[in-house]
This record gives sequence, C-alpha cells and structure tokens, in this order.
Amino acid sequence: MNSRKTLIAIGALLIAAVTLSAAAFGASQMCCMGKKNKSEKQRPPAEATQQDGAQAATVEINDKGFEPSSLKLKAGTPAKVTFVRKTDETCAKEVVIKEYKIDRKLPLNEPVTVEFTPRKGEFTFACGMDMIKGKLIVE
Repeated sequence: MNSRKTLIAIGALLIAAVTLSAAAFGASQMCCMGKKNKSEKQRPPAEATQQDGAQAATVEINDKGFEPSSLKLKAGTPAKVTFVRKTDETCAKEVVIKEYKIDRKLPLNEPVTVEFTPRKGEFTFACGMDMIKGKLIVE
C-alpha cells in the first residue's frame, strides 16, 4: 500500500516538473516575439529632429520591442539614430540594418548611435535574430 502511494507521489512530481519546465521554456522563447499587445493600435512613425546638420532620433529597446517601432527620415540628410536597450528580457542585444551594413552590439542602458545617410525607401532594423523588427521610412 505504501509503495503505491509513493509511486503516485513520484508520478505527480514528475508531471509537475515537466509542466514547469515546459512553461519556463515557452516563456524564454517569447523574448523574440516583441510581446506586443495585438489590440494595440499601430502608431504613426516618429519623425527625426534636426541637430547640427543631421537628423536625430532615439529608439528604446524594452519588453515591447523597439519603441518607436518606425522612424521617418529624409533622404540624403545624414542621420544619427541612437538605440538604448533598457531591458535584459529580450533577444534584442544588437541592432542590424542590413541595407546600410550596420551591426552593432547594444549594451544594457548604454546609448549606441549609428550614423548613415539614408536613401529613399523602406528599410528594416532588427535584432540579431531578425525576430524583433522596426522600420525606417525614408522620403
């Protein structure tokens, strides 16, 4: 009788352990999903400001992804875009803009400025895994 209770208890503990492991693994996989609320309205692109003959903008990386998620820039005017990673709960530990050959590490809470001269079109900026993305809209 005692051995049956022991087997049932061991079985229950194994099931609990598997369930917790699956939940933890699933949560770690969510890091690259941007954790955006689907009911959240699409925000218009943020516009860069003019500073010292260049257009400047700041993008924060937080648990929702890149914010703002899109930037409007002017073609042919040098741009300085500063990225600041505010969380360690994301895979966005670097920023990649393939079309401009930009690939920079984003240390936690340290501003990283990338400089380039945008050309007309739409371009993606993303984490190193290309899972969390933002958009540059150049007119």
